[in-house]
Amino acid sequence: MKRFLIRWFLLNKRLFKKPVFVIILCMVPILILALNAVTVHSDGFVKIVLAAEDPSDEVAARVIDMLLDSSEIVRFTVCDSPEEAQDQVRYGEADGAWIFTDHIAESLANLVSERRGSECVRVVEREETVALRLAREKLNAALSSESGFALLCKAYAERIDPDYDEAVLRMHFERAVGSGEIFEFRYASGEEAQDGGVSYLMLPIRGVLAAAILLCGFAMAMFWLRDDEKMVFCRVSRAAKPAFELGYHLTGIVDIAVVVILSLYAAGLATSVLRELLSMAVYCLGCAAFVILIRRLLRRPGSVAAVTPLVIVAVIVVNPILFNLPFVYPLRLLTPVWYYLQSTHDSRFVLYGLAYFAAVGVIDFLLLKLSQRFDLKG
Repeated sequence: MKRFLIRWFLLNKRLFKKPVFVIILCMVPILILALNAVTVHSDGFVKIVLAAEDPSDEVAARVIDMLLDSSEIVRFTVCDSPEEAQDQVRYGEADGAWIFTDHIAESLANLVSERRGSECVRVVEREETVALRLAREKLNAALSSESGFALLCKAYAERIDPDYDEAVLRMHFERAVGSGEIFEFRYASGEEAQDGGVSYLMLPIRGVLAAAILLCGFAMAMFWLRDDEKMVFCRVSRAAKPAFELGYHLTGIVDIAVVVILSLYAAGLATSVLRELLSMAVYCLGCAAFVILIRRLLRRPGSVAAVTPLVIVAVIVVNPILFNLPFVYPLRLLTPVWYYLQSTHDSRFVLYGLAYFAAVGVIDFLLLKLSQRFDLKG
């Protein structure tokens, strides 16, 4: 054990003298700090300006308040007049404007009474986009609440008391609507999904950091090839070489993995300590096996350096990090990132990750034996 710790310390000492390795390590906290800074000042994907023709209209004011309290993906701001809102759209300061008419209450009452009503919101846009269509779903949700209250008032007046107190009815309506959640979020594994209020900009960060660990693994593969050319490992026996290779690559991978786990906690994306440590440990093994296999196939530092950016980009595209492409699912099974991302909310993928490590390790071991048999560099 003492001999192992000495070798681990000496190898780490060498690694921290390499600028590339230090840059990769520093890149992780810098990325987290940058995203946190952007999140604080994030304007969302779409900016919508809101305005009411009649500022004293209570229905319009309630709808505007509901929209202002909604999520950050769509940023809502309020203008003093419809003309100002339209000018912001015209001059490119906003993506769209929603102008509430001065007869919004009457329009909603006509709607629930099955009478033809006039429009209650004018939508002004420079162009139609998917993001603006999705944003209008928030408008529909806000208006549906007011439509529900108008329907309640109609039914209460017809069946119970025509001289009802609207303020009292409004109080009971808001209490009933605001009590409890109607949705329960779970992962496909059946585990409950916790909504920690994380910014949408921070959601891909786990996958990006996983790609950074894989990038460090490729850096370790290039370091190994250069050391091998200098005959640094000439005293390592053939029998001990597979275990030595794994330990060599894991040294740098574990270093950045520790930084990644701390960064996940700093970003508020970490799950339980045990799950994070177990998932990360299996992922480190999978990364090491993956890069050793690629390194053994290419065998030259220049070739590994040329392939590394392509592999990292492919891993980000294939796995559901920035977007989800279902037709590339078979390719995900070839990357360790997939098992790591899934293991954070599905314990079965920890075992799948171990099986992936074993399978890649067996393939690499066979290649090593084949290369040794033909006296090729392994």
